[in-house]
Amino acid sequence: MKSHAQVVIIGGGSLGVNLMYHLGLEGWTDVVLIEKGELTSGSTWHAAGLCPNFNGNHTLSNIHEYTIKLYDEILPEKTGLPSSFHKTGSLRVGHTEVEEQWFNNIISRANHIGCEMHFVSKEEASIINPMMDFSSARNILYTPNDGHVDPTTVVTQLAQLAKKAGAEVSNFNRVTDINILPSGEYEVITEQGNIIAQHVVNAGGCFSPQVGAMVGSYVPLVNLQHQYLITDSHPEIAALTKELPVTRDSIAASYIRQEGSGFLIGPYETRGSKPWALEGVDWSFDRELFEGDLERLMPWLERCMDIFPLFKEVGISTVINGLITHTPDDNLLVGPAKGLKNFWNLCGASIGIAQGGIGKYLAQWMVHGQTELNMSSLDSRRFDTWADKNYCTTRAIESYERMYAYAAPNDNRPHGRPIRVSPLHTVLVQKGAIHTVNTGFEKPSWFATDEIRGETLSWAHTEAHEAIKEECKAVQDSCGVTDISGTAKFRITGKDAFDFLDKLSCNKLPAKDGRIGLTLFHAPNGGIRAEQTISRISQEEFLLMGAIGSEVKDYQWLEWHVGELDVTIENLTEEWGGLLLTGPEARNVLSQCTQEDLSNTGFSWLSCKTIKIDSADVFAMRVSYAGELGWELHMPSWQLISIYESLFEMGSPFGIRDFGGQAFNSMRLEKMYRAYGAEFTEEISALEAGMDRFLDLSRNFIGSDNIKERQSKGVETQLAYLIFDDEIPAECFGNEAVFDGDELSGIITSGAYGYRVSHSVAFAYLNPSHCSEGKTLRVETSLGSRKCHVSMNAAYDNDNEKLRS
Repeated sequence: MKSHAQVVIIGGGSLGVNLMYHLGLEGWTDVVLIEKGELTSGSTWHAAGLCPNFNGNHTLSNIHEYTIKLYDEILPEKTGLPSSFHKTGSLRVGHTEVEEQWFNNIISRANHIGCEMHFVSKEEASIINPMMDFSSARNILYTPNDGHVDPTTVVTQLAQLAKKAGAEVSNFNRVTDINILPSGEYEVITEQGNIIAQHVVNAGGCFSPQVGAMVGSYVPLVNLQHQYLITDSHPEIAALTKELPVTRDSIAASYIRQEGSGFLIGPYETRGSKPWALEGVDWSFDRELFEGDLERLMPWLERCMDIFPLFKEVGISTVINGLITHTPDDNLLVGPAKGLKNFWNLCGASIGIAQGGIGKYLAQWMVHGQTELNMSSLDSRRFDTWADKNYCTTRAIESYERMYAYAAPNDNRPHGRPIRVSPLHTVLVQKGAIHTVNTGFEKPSWFATDEIRGETLSWAHTEAHEAIKEECKAVQDSCGVTDISGTAKFRITGKDAFDFLDKLSCNKLPAKDGRIGLTLFHAPNGGIRAEQTISRISQEEFLLMGAIGSEVKDYQWLEWHVGELDVTIENLTEEWGGLLLTGPEARNVLSQCTQEDLSNTGFSWLSCKTIKIDSADVFAMRVSYAGELGWELHMPSWQLISIYESLFEMGSPFGIRDFGGQAFNSMRLEKMYRAYGAEFTEEISALEAGMDRFLDLSRNFIGSDNIKERQSKGVETQLAYLIFDDEIPAECFGNEAVFDGDELSGIITSGAYGYRVSHSVAFAYLNPSHCSEGKTLRVETSLGSRKCHVSMNAAYDNDNEKLRS
């Protein structure tokens, strides 16, 4: 093993080897992969090798699609060997109306990436898989290009190609420690010597938390045992001329596929799942399996016998019981580690073979600073130390036990909650708040009423629709309050504070003290890194407000760019709480609580100042994401309940009312306000997002050269605002495909019902030629096709008269 390398990858499973191969494609070949055993000796070697296209979001859809192409087309072409991918297709069997709606949503996403996926009848399914009993099915989804692969074969081929390109593999060589050198490089200590690297990647699989701990990095994942069994041969299977498709059934919570002349059956038990090695995996653990425990699986195996009758006629030849990693949301952990530079995570995969292609996108990230995909749902910095071991274990069990359960956008599960709360949490719960979670933070979603106490799981409008309508009406007609404590908040101070933020911001900073500006931070290659509302206190002090979901990575982006500047960054996220008071009566309500002049001349729109409410100093900003007259009120968390109660006491005569996140989202969409993580993502810039008026290209800032280049070439996609022309009760949640006739135009980023305008609205990235006033389009939703048209103006108060009132 050599003593220096540009990149050291720790871990030789599917993910680590995929990354090694793809780094070579991006031009980085000075790579050493270190594996304590031999390649694939972790979870990879015993994986069932399934490669489905049915998954949780648009980013994963692209990764799965690329992975299948890699295994079935790219590897055979590059190696000259036959494809080891079994393109059997797959069937997904559902039994409820909610599953049918969910499948519609998945099909829409698949349409956008070009993956063939459609419903089939029971009769058609019986032809595709003649061994399965579909009599109890309500809906059956067919994906012809799905299949499975032998993990060891593809990983070995990828490793051989990577080594031909110049990468090295050091097998049977455990990493025992990692030192961070004064140069910023890493000294990786191994059993066979030390190696210094500019970049280190933690691809340690079930050992990833222990590898991360070597540099003080927290890796939130848990190992669970997963079993599958292989049966003896059956003559009817041996007689088949075409391999059976992989079939998944939600009641059986199992996958069933052909293995030789028998079956391979893998249940995800919906109770009694088994975490293992919560204190860490012994380093000697290598290519090991646990004893089979069929008793634990029997309820689901019995269901498999009902729907797959031949299973009753064969014996079980092998039981595989091995470790699989699970994260709190069951998505991968990819990208930079918190608090470190050039230390990367690539771990936490529960279906790592199907997601091996993630190596392509992490390689892009490492080499170019960003990827062609929106990585926010996989970015390992979406978790922090608040996601402790108990939380991770509880959520991992939930993820495992619901692997084949249906999904609904209002499925508000309790596992691991609450863990991050506003001081108002209990107060709002007592008033009927239904909270949902964002990055572990409890946020009020809507408020139950005397008539509406809960809602049915659905992708369509539910009972909550009427309750949310009343919340929006209160904000429009009188006044509403919502808890906005779940916002990332940073204070930037120092004599170089202005220059520091000016270097990051695509928009001019506020020119005067007490003014507010909206801006975006970009990567050097133009991708949007963050959205920030910047309040200027003085030339040497600024307050930044951003998305709670990007708190860690926004802080890290700020930290990385301080350099030699005299700047201090203070994270106020946990210390400060906040309220939004908004609506036409907001001034009258707030005036009862403060002596401050709240008139347009005394406190104008987009201004900020510290005011006295009761006896407390409160940082007030005259902005409202809901699009009505209003103030954001930020203060130390211990003041929040008192200020909230004062506002309600004084606001009672004016009709003040609580409102939640669903009403808030509806109102921001009516106002054509974009959101980070939906409209603002890392694969597009301010140009594509239609943020030209917040873009000052007369200055040099990070990403400005790339944005100027995009501007000269013309953008390939453009954000459009859609008004729906029908009354189908199905909103867009993001990732739905948009069509112009039969031509794919683009993809939805977010949507909602506009209660103040009485129709649905959405944002979508479209073919720029379709972004013209009145252009008619079609969106595939959970309840089928919906008709809409492009609008160049906000559906509500386009001229901002209400905000300025």
